[in-house]
Amino acid sequence: MKRVGLAAALLWLAACAGPRAVPLAPDDPRPSALLAAFAQQADGRASLRSSARLAVDTESGKGAVPVRLRARQRMVVERPANLRIEVQGMLGATLAVLATDGSEYAFFETGSRHFERGPLTRDLLWRIAGLELEPDEIVAVVLGGPRLPPDLALRAAYADDAGGVQVELEGETGTRRALRFDAAGLLREWIARDPERAAWTARYDDYADVSGQALAHKVSIDTGSARAVLQLGEVELNPSLPADIFRLDGLAVRSDAEGG
Repeated sequence: MKRVGLAAALLWLAACAGPRAVPLAPDDPRPSALLAAFAQQADGRASLRSSARLAVDTESGKGAVPVRLRARQRMVVERPANLRIEVQGMLGATLAVLATDGSEYAFFETGSRHFERGPLTRDLLWRIAGLELEPDEIVAVVLGGPRLPPDLALRAAYADDAGGVQVELEGETGTRRALRFDAAGLLREWIARDPERAAWTARYDDYADVSGQALAHKVSIDTGSARAVLQLGEVELNPSLPADIFRLDGLAVRSDAEGG
């Protein structure tokens, strides 16, 4: 077994805290079946609209001061990188809006009337919410799992005593992904490792039916420097969206996240 596969297996054993993980035979059909179902699910989820409660805790922010953020939101996401977040106050009043169409972003604070717009940068969500992820990663995570890079190949797979399966994938450039499924085939953990970037993990809980699909309503993200928990409610999958929902004009902010 490759050293990287052994290390990943040991990490998974520690995380499982109980179930024993054993390597699967190369011809075991479960990894391929799980990955195929996962890819089909990703292809069928183009967008999502929901209410959300967000909690973010960082180890260090500006001036090395830890950040603790708690917010109620309305959010809309659409593949590949369209994102709109409306931070809400009492009685549903809009406090701030962030929107990006994957190439440009706009941010508006209601109280101060502060408005900014510009090309999308990799640190946008870090500056605003303390998260080191990019909009396309947030979109994919909220929709239940990112699409897998096409160059990834199966390197190893493990099963635990509870019937769960972890699949280890690796690309030629050093990109690695680990996906842990439970006995029902639901994604429970996603680990992303890329060259020259810290690894990050997404965990999925509180599955509930949405339009005939099992969707995680609780998503926990750990980037090493920040931990975020997103609790979804009133979820709509693949809703009809206004054409301009991921843009702001800086003059008025209407609640597009409510629909219609």
